[in-house]
Amino acid sequence: MFNFRVIKSKLGIWIAGIALVHASCNQPEGFKEPEDPLDAGREFVRAVLDGDFEEANLYIVENPEDQEIFERYVSYMKKQSKQEKLNLKSASIIINKVENLNDSVSIINYSNSYSNKPIELKVVRETKGWRIDFSYTFSGNLPVIQ
Repeated sequence: MFNFRVIKSKLGIWIAGIALVHASCNQPEGFKEPEDPLDAGREFVRAVLDGDFEEANLYIVENPEDQEIFERYVSYMKKQSKQEKLNLKSASIIINKVENLNDSVSIINYSNSYSNKPIELKVVRETKGWRIDFSYTFSGNLPVIQ
């Protein structure tokens, strides 16, 4: 005779395990969802300065325009000289101003200790958490790329 409670219990454990494995495949080990827009902005900028574009991409909003612009930006950054990359990697993040427009949109004005050029990030709350609206950031802030 089947013991449906045992089967149901084992099925529940199996489904939970599959869900855990699936969730871990979507994000690299050690990735933690940012708790607020400032965390998202700092983590994104640090990943870009370090040249960790795979991690930085996790913070970009999931729409085709932002993904395409970010891919072109990554291509541009990878062409920079080794010295330029080292200078960026050793740079500190300087937060100049944080403006919370509402409970789901913030603008972070920052620069880094290497270039000292003010740049604005638009951080938005999505269902997955806080993400960078890269098309906003790119318009007028970063080098024009082909």
